[in-house]
Amino acid sequence: MKLSELGEHEAVKRLIEEILAGQWRCPSLGPGDDAACVGGGFQNLILKIDGGSLASLWAPWMEPADIGWQAVAAAASDLVAKGAKPLAFAVSLGLDPGEDIETLKGIVRGAAEAAQAHGAWLLGGDTNSCSNCGWIDVAAVGLAEKPVGLQASPGDTVYVTTGRIGLAGLVLDSLAKGRWREAMEAYPRAFSEFARPRARLEFVELAGTGCITAATDSSDGLAYSLGKIAEAAHALVELENIPVEPEALRYAEEYGVDPLELALYGGQEYEVIFAVRGGCEKLVEERAATLGLAVARIGRLREGPQGITYRGRTLSVRGWDNFKNM
Repeated sequence: MKLSELGEHEAVKRLIEEILAGQWRCPSLGPGDDAACVGGGFQNLILKIDGGSLASLWAPWMEPADIGWQAVAAAASDLVAKGAKPLAFAVSLGLDPGEDIETLKGIVRGAAEAAQAHGAWLLGGDTNSCSNCGWIDVAAVGLAEKPVGLQASPGDTVYVTTGRIGLAGLVLDSLAKGRWREAMEAYPRAFSEFARPRARLEFVELAGTGCITAATDSSDGLAYSLGKIAEAAHALVELENIPVEPEALRYAEEYGVDPLELALYGGQEYEVIFAVRGGCEKLVEERAATLGLAVARIGRLREGPQGITYRGRTLSVRGWDNFKNM
């Protein structure tokens, strides 16, 4: 079966089941999680590799430095969602030999700036020739006091960090429909956040409370990320609230778009979706406020058929798929 028919997430599941299942030595972060820990005497050392084709990352308004920044921020976000403080990054690049040296320098400069913005270092990497194509991969390492896996249970409360929900959906919708220039002029913050996102570093401190039972970032879309938590918990996520940003609501009204579509299925927003053990809600909310981390209580995990509902409406669990969305 072709990868385009199978889809990225199903392909990864098959890799885990048929090849990788016996490789994990760390109980806190299992197969298919956002990142992995080494295990043994290095349970707190968290590793991540992430990347993509330049064609999928490079929007028309973005500079080479934005590509480097975005790639590092994406890897940092996965570390942060596991409760890990980023320590260092390395970047591997494939570029056509006919590309200008300034493009290479720009991408690496943006990656270095993003590493510094996340309190870490860019330690180097690798360069490769890629005829008529281009790609970037980022390897990342972080340190977690209490690694956060996907061990939520029915009864846990579901939260999300806020400030960007729906903005990436706005950008992607405007790009797909050929109105990104007008949208960029009307909604500049959405485009700025898209090109130069920042991982929610404050979440690392929140994870230290020991109250977080599961967490993942929204890089593949809010609905897909909620689906991951539901699947791991063998439970139903009942949503009561989706905190869509005002710009996304205005854009949706202006162009007749469903705001929930922008909020749930955009991706590339790098918010953290997390579950909190029952009875810990007040502690987590107070700690988040102290850290200056905006969070919203959006629902609860319930016994029931695995999936997501929003005010009684069943939502489809889908998101960005590298084998289908290209």
